[in-house]
Parts: sequence; structure tokens; C-alpha cells
Amino acid sequence: MSKINPLTLITLNIFFPVIIFLGKGNIFQVGCFIIATVLVLMFRKIKTCIYFILIYSVLFLVMKIIDAIKIEFFTIFFGTSLYIVFRMLPVVMISWLLVSVYTSNELLSSLEKIHLPKKIMLSITVVIRFFPTYRSEIRMIKESLKMRNIRLSFFQPLQYLEFLLVPVLIRATMIAEEMTANAITKGIESPVKRSSYYKTNMSLLDYIILFSVTIFFLSILIRSEER
Repeated sequence: MSKINPLTLITLNIFFPVIIFLGKGNIFQVGCFIIATVLVLMFRKIKTCIYFILIYSVLFLVMKIIDAIKIEFFTIFFGTSLYIVFRMLPVVMISWLLVSVYTSNELLSSLEKIHLPKKIMLSITVVIRFFPTYRSEIRMIKESLKMRNIRLSFFQPLQYLEFLLVPVLIRATMIAEEMTANAITKGIESPVKRSSYYKTNMSLLDYIILFSVTIFFLSILIRSEER
């Protein structure tokens, strides 16, 4: 099976929030979740797919419990936050695929196909690749603290701030600068058309996915309007 073009996933990630929040009823949100689940399975990420399904189920049950309790405090502070996370979970799943499956070179190559301004391409690439790098940096900081036998606790906020948050913030700034310099080194700012090792043309599979998703949501929209 040919690899799905990153542009297909980016298009779906732009399309999903509009459908989820403008569509009437939960059927649009459930449809987006089913599509995102199928896409994760297409990349053979079975464990991750099960993980997202469990999160989706737990969020659904917790929201039902909060609705049944009918306490205004829980509904306002917890119910609203859980509702937003629950609705946006399909977007998170697609974003996870973009971050974990594709390299920065693949993303740059695919974005160049639609002739985006280079500043926008650089921003998108840095943002998408920032989070996995940032996560690995946090893991390294925690491991270094363990080697020094430093145990952190929320009950010691000053120590937590000094040994974890400050290094994390410093590394975040450095990572952003390093990734920007990396993209510039690869010729992102060059006026000459940039060649790429990766083939990121839209395949038949990409068109089938986009066409199927469009038909799926149009059919739901038509049926909901008829009712």
C-alpha cells in the first residue's frame, strides 16, 4: 500500500473541526472519529488505535456521569473541558499521525507542492516536529534527575520549578531555534526550486480518501436536513 500524502491528513485536520462544531448532532463527531480510527489502522498502529478508542470511551462515560450528577460546578469546569477534548479527539489522532509517521523533509516536500509561502511552510514544519522532540527532551531531563537522585513533587513547587520547568522552558527555546536553523540549512529560504528525495505526489489512494470522506459527510448532511 502506498503511503498517504501528508497533505491529505492536513486537509482532513482542517476539515474536521469545521464539521464537528458546525454539524448538527453527534453523528458528525462520531463520523470523524471513525475516519480517524480507520486512518490510524491503515498505518498499522493497532496499539495506538486501541489507546485512542479507550480514551474516547472513557471520556464518553465520564461525560455521561457528569450529566447524571447535575452539579453546576462539575458541569461548568469539568464538563466543558471534557466536551472540548472529546470533540477534538479525531483532530488529535490525525495530528499524531503527522507528528509520528512523517519526517520534516516529507512535510516540506508535500507543502511545496501547493506553493505555500516559505515562511508558512517553515512555521508549520517547526510546529509539527517540535512536539515529539520536546517530549524526548522532557524524558531526558527526568532521566538526568533520576541519575542525580532528585525526586520531584508537586508539594515542593520551588524545587519542581527549578529542576524541571526552568530546564524545560530553556530547552523549548533552544529546540525551536535549532529546528529553524535545520530547515534553513536544508534550503527552505532559497529562491531556487528545492528538490527532494521523497516522492510526495498525490496518489489514487489520497483522492479516494478525500472523495469518500466528502461523500460520507454530504450524505449525513443531506439526511439531517431532510429530518
